[in-house]
Amino acid sequence: MYDRLFQLVDKLPEGMKKPILREIAPIREVFLEQRPARLMLVGSVGKSVPEFLHTACGVTVETGEMSGGWRSYKLSGRSGRGEAQILDARFDAPDDVVAAAITHAAPDVLIYLRENLEPEAIWTKAISRVAQSGAETPIVGIAYGGEPARVRLQALFASDRQFSMRRSVVCMPDEEEWAVGEAICSVLPNAARLEFARIAGAKKAQAEIAGSLLKSFTTVCGVIGLQPIPLADMPVLTTLQTLMVGLVVYVSGKPVNVRLVTEFLGALGLNIGAGILFRESARAIIKIVPLWGNAVSGFVAGAGTYAVGRAAISYFIEEAPIAETQKLFHRLLPGWDAFKRRRLPSLKTAQTMEAEQVESKTPPAEGEPK
Repeated sequence: MYDRLFQLVDKLPEGMKKPILREIAPIREVFLEQRPARLMLVGSVGKSVPEFLHTACGVTVETGEMSGGWRSYKLSGRSGRGEAQILDARFDAPDDVVAAAITHAAPDVLIYLRENLEPEAIWTKAISRVAQSGAETPIVGIAYGGEPARVRLQALFASDRQFSMRRSVVCMPDEEEWAVGEAICSVLPNAARLEFARIAGAKKAQAEIAGSLLKSFTTVCGVIGLQPIPLADMPVLTTLQTLMVGLVVYVSGKPVNVRLVTEFLGALGLNIGAGILFRESARAIIKIVPLWGNAVSGFVAGAGTYAVGRAAISYFIEEAPIAETQKLFHRLLPGWDAFKRRRLPSLKTAQTMEAEQVESKTPPAEGEPK
């Protein structure tokens, strides 16, 4: 899908390419450079890796091959299938094996598993393991045993420099559904975040990823909408908006197909002429504020794209009913109130500016100084 987007951008005028390519760079990072997350486990040995993954993320687990000290696990969740790489560096793992694995590939996240009644030796060993990882590696503490275990783990993190200086999150598997998956996603790098968010059904992380897509596509469509050539941007805008919806569907973990995207757009009341709808909204505003033609067109294209994308996030990720999604979409459609909030000039100011321009272009009467 990214290749299709790049091909589309490549057909645009040279002056538009640079700002658009800058905006779609995050899309490349998330989608083209994605890879399995690398999680390094430390702490309690009470649960096997498959048990941890199943209880923490609600996924079914299939053990895969070992490479460079990292074992691959194939995961199937409610929102998709994928893979994670695990380095089990808990108490009884040989030091040289752990060191070699970290040298082979640095962990994305340290996972500290904490039982409520845990021997002090496990904590001491965990400190040395954490010291072996990179100083910038974030850590997610998972407390088994209820609130007392979480309070204790937070206190332990604060008591040792190896933990307190890192970005950290502490959660409980029984705190709320998908809490662990969300916690892990919150500290994963972009390249590893998408796949894990899809597998674990981490809706908050999915919404954040989709939100970054929405920002990029809104900006790109706004830039295209600024072009003064009437209706020339319609096929481009429609294609971009359709592609954006497809990417949101992918982020949600659902299978992407043309029919699903088309049916969704149809439910919103849109079709291949959606871009024309937004352009007509712009024309209505231009009649009132004539000097702001291109700016209004760009804003309407961007705002219309935002409305489509936000509705897609609501329906596919937040799982809102289609009726509520339709209401959200129509509420976000460009309108006069939205333009006033964007601090466009008042009608009186615009009319004054227009009159001054007309006056400046009027040739002086005979006998008047030029």
